Amino acid sequence: MKNKSIFAVLALLLSFSFSYAETIKDYDVDIKINSDSTVDIKENILYDFESASRHGIFRNLPYSYQNEKGHFNLKYQDISVVDESGKEYTYEVSIGSDNYEIKIGDPDVLVTGEKDYVIKYKVERAMNYFEDHDELYWNAIGTDWEVPIKNASISVEGKDINQHDCYYGYAESKNNCTFSEQDGRLIANIDELTPSQGVTIALGMPKGIIYEPTKEERMMQFIEDNWYFPIPFLIFIFFFFRWYRYGRDPKGKNVIIPQYSPLDGISPLESKTITTESVDLTNIGAEIIQLAIKGYLKIEKVTEKVLLFDNDGYKFIKLKESDDGLTKYQSGMIKALFDQGRNEITTFEIKKMAQEIGNSYSTNLRGFLTSEGPNIIYDRLTKEGYFPNNPSDVKVVNGLISACMFLPMFIIPMILGFAIPGLIGLFLFFGVLTFSLLMPKKTIKGVEAKEYLEGLKKYISVAEIERIKFHNAPEKSPEHFEELLPYAIIFGLEKEWAKKFESLTYQPNWYVGQSGMAFNSAVIASDISNIGNSVSTTMASSGASGLGGAGGVGGGGGGGGGGSW
Repeated sequence: MKNKSIFAVLALLLSFSFSYAETIKDYDVDIKINSDSTVDIKENILYDFESASRHGIFRNLPYSYQNEKGHFNLKYQDISVVDESGKEYTYEVSIGSDNYEIKIGDPDVLVTGEKDYVIKYKVERAMNYFEDHDELYWNAIGTDWEVPIKNASISVEGKDINQHDCYYGYAESKNNCTFSEQDGRLIANIDELTPSQGVTIALGMPKGIIYEPTKEERMMQFIEDNWYFPIPFLIFIFFFFRWYRYGRDPKGKNVIIPQYSPLDGISPLESKTITTESVDLTNIGAEIIQLAIKGYLKIEKVTEKVLLFDNDGYKFIKLKESDDGLTKYQSGMIKALFDQGRNEITTFEIKKMAQEIGNSYSTNLRGFLTSEGPNIIYDRLTKEGYFPNNPSDVKVVNGLISACMFLPMFIIPMILGFAIPGLIGLFLFFGVLTFSLLMPKKTIKGVEAKEYLEGLKKYISVAEIERIKFHNAPEKSPEHFEELLPYAIIFGLEKEWAKKFESLTYQPNWYVGQSGMAFNSAVIASDISNIGNSVSTTMASSGASGLGGAGGVGGGGGGGGGGSW
């Protein structure tokens, strides 16, 4: 037994020795960020097979990624492999489910000793775009290499790179490597990497230096990368008739009469939900304004200096606790905004906490805004008789029905390689989704409420010369301005509503603007139109950044690894 244990240990040691017999002596990566947002990469790999006989090496380039917005693919182009003298190697490129695999070498020829492999390729869609900068967050050397790397270097060329971080080690490691500037390039050197260690870089530059895709181009990229639910013509027709029979609203009076006050007891966001059958988070500002007008909080415009510029934001100051004068949603909004014993909070603080992983305040606020709050609104409007069934539940059920079509209508065309039918199916699926979203319907009470709100919108939107023609229209007053201001916001008419009250000289006690400036309804309307976005957009993430110590090894695009064969 003792001899067997000794042999087992020796075998283990020999296996380690054999695994580490091959090494990469030098791994030099040259990166060039182009103005068209593509990235040119050259990898110079000096691979030492030592006495082992191999055909060559393979290099895996990951292209498939997942983030909070869905699935996306990198695109690799112009792949080539040459030796140090520029002579092309024998190689083949195959595309797997997640990687491009570059297999270098002749299957009929064995090699030993040192071989220099120069791999070049161009990458599309590698850049990340943020509000204040653009960024390349890239795994310059992946963590999937099977052999140690004795020396590694990263060289970067790009216009106006003003932020840079470098990390090395095992996945998620935050060990820092340092960039230095040499001849207009950024250079980072790493002495040694063991198998499964890599290098990740994050490079930031001002907006406008490189091309940023338009919304339309991003949509096309998303469609191209996400073949989730292609649906054929028969499924499209099925959903159309299903909506036609079960999803249409009953007929109302079809007469829109101007209305001068909101629906009794129905908040702005609830009113918008009645008209659209969906909770619109961009209208959160309307609820905050109404809470301020009712005296539950005060809104103060504040600024924060970033470098040489002042960014505008808002401070919310709690004046009193929620009570029976509020809807359940509004009470929840106060609790979420002033969570953890806070009496005031700024949009700057909300944004900062939203970017912190595991921050309980932002987690709770995000949960209320995106899940708990909408459910409260849907439940109340259903119980009050505006909808026969909870619109959210109806959408979920119809979404599941759509999902059931995935297997027979997606897998079969793709397995058979029918790309054009797949594209047609994808186009038709948006129609199916539309019918699914339209399946929630209102009751007669809901239809009449929608017509009432359309009358309110009509009153808010008309020009002053038309307003005076309305029968019994209220006189202009601060109280009337404030009463309908939140509802003007949900209709996107806050500026038009304010224009009718330009002559108001009062100063509201619920809003504090810039110091020394008198209250002006047009000015506050412009400010208010940004309040909802200030809260809701800070809850959304546009992708991970690797700058400022927030990154780590393996967190960016690219990477992968390789070995010999």
